[in-house]
Amino acid sequence: MHIATALLFTIGILGAADIFIFHTIKGRLTQRTECRKEVVIHVLRGFVYAAQFVVIPNYRLTGGWFWALALLFVVDVIIAVTDVWEEPKSRAKQGGLSSAEYLMHIVLSVLVGAMLREVIAQTWGDWSLPTAITERDTFNSISFVMAFGSATVAVCEALALLTSRPRPIHVRVRLDASVKEVWEFTQDHHRHPEWDHRFSHIEMLEEVIKTGTLMKYTKRIGPFLICGMGRYKLHRLMKQSTFEFWSDQRLSLIRRGVGLWLYKELPDGRCEFSTSYTYEVRWGFVGRIIDLAFRPLFQKYTEASFRRLAREHFAAPDATVLGVAGRLPERFA
Repeated sequence: MHIATALLFTIGILGAADIFIFHTIKGRLTQRTECRKEVVIHVLRGFVYAAQFVVIPNYRLTGGWFWALALLFVVDVIIAVTDVWEEPKSRAKQGGLSSAEYLMHIVLSVLVGAMLREVIAQTWGDWSLPTAITERDTFNSISFVMAFGSATVAVCEALALLTSRPRPIHVRVRLDASVKEVWEFTQDHHRHPEWDHRFSHIEMLEEVIKTGTLMKYTKRIGPFLICGMGRYKLHRLMKQSTFEFWSDQRLSLIRRGVGLWLYKELPDGRCEFSTSYTYEVRWGFVGRIIDLAFRPLFQKYTEASFRRLAREHFAAPDATVLGVAGRLPERFA
């Protein structure tokens, strides 16, 4: 494994330079909300590299353990492909990747391919041997230092994500209906769960909806029933509803949040309906980790609700629903 180890160490050194120069100094990826997905990918890759630094130079995995090694490389390939897929969207506001970073990625890809070929050549047939983890004759302590460094960078990037302010959720749609029609339908709390996937039931605690009105809401997720409360902070007829919401239920990831609905009349008489909201999570550090995956899903969930609203209630199956780019909502052309 001497050649594979040398290639791995070279990849590690160049990868560290890539992170420091292009991700941290120039790109400031952990500080840009539009780059959050890319940073999550980099965090996962950091832990995969840490495992490779420990295993490849120091241990031979045979029998059943061979497939664990194969899985490690499969995960590495999936992460690499996902990173390539995400980068154009993540770096769009920065004008894409620089020529120098492209060159770095090409060199790293060639080295990774060469290392993978060498590992396959050295381990081919090991699945047929007895299941065991055997220490190699030349134990390499430097690899553990590099593994520690890779894992440390991944942890630091993860902490930067968890302590940064998450981006709000923005969704908007243009409907072939008047503001009055959209307002009356979307403000009907009895029919709200028909189109909004986020709620199973809404109950107003006052007959007239106005600033200060309280409501109860529930959402059933499998066998679990999530309960919460909401209050209208500002209610301007056919213009805007601003609200706050919270849940005292420990089962709920969302502790409290704020949001608004906006109704805008377009020059042709149609209505542009939009929402923006954000929230705080409970469960401390664990909750913030879960929210890294939950918030993008909630963004998509809300977009799906707006598509459902347009398709099923305003006869607009092809309506364009816009989401979010960075911290700002996307704009209609």
